[in-house]
Amino acid sequence: MRDPDFYLSADMRLIALQRSALGLPEPDRPDWENRAIADGQNVPEDPLLPPQGATLNVVAAATPSEGIIPGAIVTLSLSVANEGVAPAHRVRVAVPLPGGASYRPGSFVRDAAPAFDEVAERFFGAGLDLGDLAPKSRATFVWKIGARLGTRPLLIAPQVSAEDAAVIGASALAIARREIAAGAALEASLPPDVAPRPIVPVELAVPDLPFYELDDREEAEYVAEAARSGAPAPAPSAEPAEPQPQPPKVVARTAVALLGTFDRSTYAFFDRTFRGTKAPTILQHCIFAGALACTRAYEDGSDVAGLREHLDAQSQLLHRISLFEKLGKKEPIAGHAGGLLARTAELRAAALGAPGIESDAKHLVFETELGEPSLAVLRSLQVESARWDFVKARQLTLALQAQRVLGAAGSEAQHAIAENALRAYGQAAMTALQRLFVRIRLDRTTGTLQQTDAELDRKAVALLEALEPLFG
Repeated sequence: MRDPDFYLSADMRLIALQRSALGLPEPDRPDWENRAIADGQNVPEDPLLPPQGATLNVVAAATPSEGIIPGAIVTLSLSVANEGVAPAHRVRVAVPLPGGASYRPGSFVRDAAPAFDEVAERFFGAGLDLGDLAPKSRATFVWKIGARLGTRPLLIAPQVSAEDAAVIGASALAIARREIAAGAALEASLPPDVAPRPIVPVELAVPDLPFYELDDREEAEYVAEAARSGAPAPAPSAEPAEPQPQPPKVVARTAVALLGTFDRSTYAFFDRTFRGTKAPTILQHCIFAGALACTRAYEDGSDVAGLREHLDAQSQLLHRISLFEKLGKKEPIAGHAGGLLARTAELRAAALGAPGIESDAKHLVFETELGEPSLAVLRSLQVESARWDFVKARQLTLALQAQRVLGAAGSEAQHAIAENALRAYGQAAMTALQRLFVRIRLDRTTGTLQQTDAELDRKAVALLEALEPLFG
């Protein structure tokens, strides 16, 4: 039989000898040590229990993640995934807006589908109730914020809770700011009778434009601020330019794309509407959106999805409301929603390229590419066709809005101006639709369409001005 002290170290043996010299009894060994000595330390490990319950894994991301300036647009995303084996019940998600930023209206997307700004307000406030989240499923959120003036980092702190689930990974994001043009800010803060000391630049690098998104106004301010900072321009290189590599061949890309037509008579009608002495109403913007929508297939110009038929029926309803408006009558708005005549499930992707249709002096050919957010809107409208109403009819029209003009007259710069104007009007129209959704809850008559929107009017006039030179 082995000596019970066989596995003791030299230090432990010394302690045992000292205890024996003092006449102290030997301490009792714990059960686990007795088993280790008897069995040669081959004590079996406790078996691992299989995973149980629900576990929510929260992942947040920001683009850009650092180096932002006032006016920068930051795109944020949040993913809440149930990685457990049981459903997570009563899941609630909230992400408060940071103090130095503001929400970009119309940018909130939940599970790849655009959502109303009222949903975003709950997301930033008390939180969104997601209900039950099944195992191996997730909920995703994407939104944009604009950075305001300030020096403190933007703190994004997700708050996720559930009735019976563990939450992991819900750590906060700190988006650091970039320090620029401190001299200009100091000069502006001095009293009028105090002359600023000249600032000698020491190997200052020429400030580049940020790699992330800026508003047009903020981009102009950033360039002007960089010019005032006194950064020296780089000297032209005397070395011969190295040969540039040949650009790669353009590979044909496929996407769900549609075409539309905007003729001179239509242009003249809306030119009188939006540049007249009487302020246009929301109803007239609804009619304008229908004229800007694209409905024909990209490859052959057909209307297999019935989009043109649907928009023609909507146009008749809107003009009927316009007649009631002139007569001073208010009708129930639910009776002017029509129905979903389009078959959006029949939309198919096509190879993008030259469709063989070009603009001329009398017609402009519009093009739009339906991205995933727009397709998600169309799919949801088709699935929930039984819940069709006036607001959903406007959502479908805005999802088909033109994005560019094909083969028209004008310079490349004029085409770029037209694209920006189309995009700006589409975003403003989506924001106006969010407000219309709230007003219809309070006034369920066509009278709510008789209100005006000065910002949307300005975007419409800017769009008409951008389209005019493209007729040639």
